[in-house]
Amino acid sequence: MDLTENKAFTLITENLTNKDIKILELTPGEGNLTKALLNKGYRNIQAMDIDPDNFKVKDVVCHKGNLNDLFPFDSNSFDLVISVEGIEHLENQYQFASEINRVLRDNGHAIITTPNINNFASRVKYLFTGFYSLAERPSSEFEKCWFVEHIYPLTFWQLRHILHTNGLFIQKIGTNRIRRSSFIGILFYPFSYALTWRELNSEPEERQRKANMEILKQMHSPALYLGKSQIILAQKQQHSYIKNT
Repeated sequence: MDLTENKAFTLITENLTNKDIKILELTPGEGNLTKALLNKGYRNIQAMDIDPDNFKVKDVVCHKGNLNDLFPFDSNSFDLVISVEGIEHLENQYQFASEINRVLRDNGHAIITTPNINNFASRVKYLFTGFYSLAERPSSEFEKCWFVEHIYPLTFWQLRHILHTNGLFIQKIGTNRIRRSSFIGILFYPFSYALTWRELNSEPEERQRKANMEILKQMHSPALYLGKSQIILAQKQQHSYIKNT
């Protein structure tokens, strides 16, 4: 497993100790994380990938599916859905989160990982180039290769909005590793915190202003301010989100 899969594995084994839970891993590649979970005693696992032939774990069924489409599973089917480095490749990220919510059982969990374009080094790169780290160049206008390209990299607040408005509430935030190039950002931490507080506290709507204060603290956690990836543990909860049309 790579570092991100290792952190996802740790989140699962430390927080979801019931080995009988029903798990779905999306875009599992060759299945290294799935195999590790099997070896740890989690036996009720399925997978879904656009290319199931690439999946190498013989004891687990890998269904064919595209994350841009509706999932080929019944509602309320799983206790845990895992997506490692997938959401940044998708055209409709809100539909993706909605589908995760649909197939999860009540109080089920999701683990979502994606590159962290919020870390200090990435912010500096954007300041001078207009491009974030891990999203260095424009996507091709001549050939569609979105399973490789990061067509929609997400800031943390955007990822949180996608998840929370689809009833997936963030419980824990981690990262795969601290970027050494972000360490200089520690010197600017008070300045960043103060300016971000000023921006977020200007929200006139009371409920969102309260949420903004959570976002402020989360954005300035070591994992997001200094880390290379965003690794999110979220839980399905009831939520009323009014969509004005």
